[in-house]
Amino acid sequence: MVVSQKTAYFCWLIGFIRVMVVFVMITERKGCDGCLDNERAGLLHIKASFGNLDSWGTKAGRAIEDECCNWVGVSCNPATGRITDLDLDDITSPDGHDEFYLNASVFLPFKELRSLSLEYGYLTGCMENEGFEKLSTLAHLERLDLNHNRFNNDILSPLSTLVSLKHLELYENELSTNVAGLEELLKLPNLEHLNLGRNKRLGNSILSLLSSISSLKSLTLSAVGLNGTISIYGLGALINLEAIDLTGNDIVLKDLDAFTNLKTLTIDASSLTELQGSDLHSQGWLVKLEKLENLTISDSIAQGNFLETIGTMMTNLKSLIIDGLSLNSTLPQGLCNLKDMEVLDLSSSNLRGELPWCLSNFTSLRVFDISGNRVSGDIAQSPLTTLFSLEKIDVSGNDFRIPLSLSPFFNHSHLQFFEGYDIQEIYGDHHIKQQQHGAPPLLPPLFQLEVLGLSSRYNDGEYVGSFPNFLYHQRNLEHVFISNTRMKGVGFPWWLLDNNTNLVELSLVNCSLSGPFELPINLHPHGRLQVLDISSNNYIHGPIPPHLCAFLPMLGLLYISDNQLSDIIPEELSNCSFLEVLDASNNRLSGEIPGRVFDMPELSLLDLSRNNITGSLPLGFISPWISEVYLSRNRLQGTLSSHGAEPGNYMLEVLDLSHNNFEGAIPKWIAGFPQLTYLLLNNNRFTGEVMMAFCLEQLRLIDVSHNHLSGHLASAFTSNTSCGDRMNYISPSRSLEFVSKTHLYTYNGVPLDLMCGMDFSSNSFAGEIPLQIGSDLIEIKVLNLSYNKLTGSIPSTLSNLQQIESLDLSNNNLSGVIPPQLTELSYLASFSVAYNNLSGNCPKQTAQFITFDESSYRGNPFLCCTFPIRPEEPLPGPWGSYDRDDDGDGGGFVDMETFYITSGVTYVMILLIIASVLYINPNWRRVWFYYVGVTITSCHHFTANNLPVSTEYKMWKFRA
Repeated sequence: MVVSQKTAYFCWLIGFIRVMVVFVMITERKGCDGCLDNERAGLLHIKASFGNLDSWGTKAGRAIEDECCNWVGVSCNPATGRITDLDLDDITSPDGHDEFYLNASVFLPFKELRSLSLEYGYLTGCMENEGFEKLSTLAHLERLDLNHNRFNNDILSPLSTLVSLKHLELYENELSTNVAGLEELLKLPNLEHLNLGRNKRLGNSILSLLSSISSLKSLTLSAVGLNGTISIYGLGALINLEAIDLTGNDIVLKDLDAFTNLKTLTIDASSLTELQGSDLHSQGWLVKLEKLENLTISDSIAQGNFLETIGTMMTNLKSLIIDGLSLNSTLPQGLCNLKDMEVLDLSSSNLRGELPWCLSNFTSLRVFDISGNRVSGDIAQSPLTTLFSLEKIDVSGNDFRIPLSLSPFFNHSHLQFFEGYDIQEIYGDHHIKQQQHGAPPLLPPLFQLEVLGLSSRYNDGEYVGSFPNFLYHQRNLEHVFISNTRMKGVGFPWWLLDNNTNLVELSLVNCSLSGPFELPINLHPHGRLQVLDISSNNYIHGPIPPHLCAFLPMLGLLYISDNQLSDIIPEELSNCSFLEVLDASNNRLSGEIPGRVFDMPELSLLDLSRNNITGSLPLGFISPWISEVYLSRNRLQGTLSSHGAEPGNYMLEVLDLSHNNFEGAIPKWIAGFPQLTYLLLNNNRFTGEVMMAFCLEQLRLIDVSHNHLSGHLASAFTSNTSCGDRMNYISPSRSLEFVSKTHLYTYNGVPLDLMCGMDFSSNSFAGEIPLQIGSDLIEIKVLNLSYNKLTGSIPSTLSNLQQIESLDLSNNNLSGVIPPQLTELSYLASFSVAYNNLSGNCPKQTAQFITFDESSYRGNPFLCCTFPIRPEEPLPGPWGSYDRDDDGDGGGFVDMETFYITSGVTYVMILLIIASVLYINPNWRRVWFYYVGVTITSCHHFTANNLPVSTEYKMWKFRA
């Protein structure tokens, strides 16, 4: 074959150009892995400008600054190496008092930028002359996400210069139709997607303004202040509109059929009067929306036949999402007419019954979510087993039964998400039992899951089999959560980490895992796992692996509580640079706490309570960033040494050091934490006076009971101490123990949020009750000052504690009269002033005080009450436990003399009845004496054969 000279020259030229292009790209990038030098410099400039981008330039703890295309939130064009997408969500720290202004010029180096996200930036505006108009030179910018910021109408004029924009997100900002500027949106000729949701001051006038943006294809107007009856004809000019979201508005919609091209409709059921009583079949909009494919309706009460109507009249639907619609019905057969359905979400809709088998007609169904209902049945015997296109199944919060092996779904090759949280039962099936007895192993499933969630509502103590066999074949898992499911003979599945390099969460809670908590030393580090939870397994034992952090360098949450872990806490645990939560409570850990554990840079919660930890706490054991410390019920000792720093900027909110052996004075620096909300120092050996104001502005719970504290209480209260005056108090992540109404309770969740109490009991405090208690603690619910040496009278200002439920002033030296104003405390359920020197009359038996008997007042010999008092009663012990009386009857309610007489009479009566029956009936008499003889003979032989007897007796018996 002969090639002409011209053709050869042309081929050579093309080859030369290719080589030169590659050479230019290599020289310009200078070895950088997918990132140009000027753009890398731009990223570093952005990192230096904002506070929440510290993780930029690192991966699994190592620096990758040169590999900026691998940074989180950064995407590049693989051909040119230029950055095309920037996702800078949460770039600033939210604070209601700070204002952040953006310098948009920092994005100019990225010439091919197509998408920019500044979501959750909490940005207030832009710097002067550095606004979004600077980005008009970025000709490729098509998507801008400014959701969850604080922008007002001032940014709209600069945004109007971005003529290439197609997608604009302004959800939850501070836009308003009362201020000029919204008309600037009309200058965006290519705008196709606009999100103005949760700009609550837009109102109805926004509709007429938007009707001129004919290019719009998608419009979100959720919670924008629309009200009244809204006719959709006003938006009829949006001929290209395919999707609209009108949820969260107080409106009634009319003329929905004006959207002839509408494919996606998201509304509240309350917006449709048709759902509130009239027959849906008579409403024409359901039929006229012929192109509607996706319908989302939420948050209201609809007729029970609503689903039946949808299935009958809207057969073109491909996606039906009904969330929070109280239907109170079973799944109707008519729903099965939607044979093209791809997404079916009926979550939290008060459905019951079983899944109808006609759902097997949904051969194209990809997503099925029926969570949060009352649907029942066995998933293995449901139509879901025949839908092989399913990608996601969520049946959480129902009364289903699910086989642990998931074997009915082994042929679902598209399945990626299976969620069955809080279901009735997880059971072991026949296949698992066969495999345990040596049958051929199951074939591997066709699916590769990304999310697996299984937890049963009840654990009756029976084992459901071994670890699910299909997990050995999974390689794409990202989240695994199995709880409240007892599996027999299962150790920690380290192989699951080795097989699934993308695994982010592994939670195996209350699964009866057993054996040592071991990680093979030769495993490669797992660079993705952030959550490891193996709590409440009870049978996991041995030490915490010293190389845990080396194997899991990105670990952020570690829950290993309620097991049998022992030995010391390894100092290497402090190498977990990203660890935020360490919960090793209720184990058998011993030794001292390594000082470096408190220095972990991200640690916000430390729970080592209920172990056998000894030693003292190191200097500065509370770091500036830690918020919750739980060290109760150990054997810690020593003094709380000087903190060594001013705690004014510290984040501590919960400090629980109760039930230890700490001694010395309570240091003043404890009162200096501005966020401290819960303080428990009870059941220790603290001594000395309280020299600081304990009840800070944020303090909700304080317990220093059962110590050896002394001095006056007045120093613990100042004029600004209000337990109810709070701004940003948190709900503790763990439960707290507190004595209320003479009983020890464990508080968590909402009850703990509502609790406000102070317990100074069982110490040696002297002096009078501070008057500030009645004026500054108006929302307190529990006040316990019992078992001290308080003197003086009871302040009448205690009647200001209108929320109080438990008031205990017993076992002090209080004198004077009981203030009659206390009867105004309408929530008081427990009250005691016993064992003082009070005099005068008891409060009137009215309101709550009618429920208090003489035990609330006993031990006050000069107190006059309308019911009898027993002054000779001995002093009770703490928390209402009383000593025994001298006669040993324990002060109980049983009359022992009457008890003895009754028992004797009953015994005699039984003997007389037996004798009478035997005398009357000779047959019964013969049987009675026969069994008596047999019993005596048996006892004789048993005694002779089993009791030790002397050798002489045995020889005598042998001769006889």
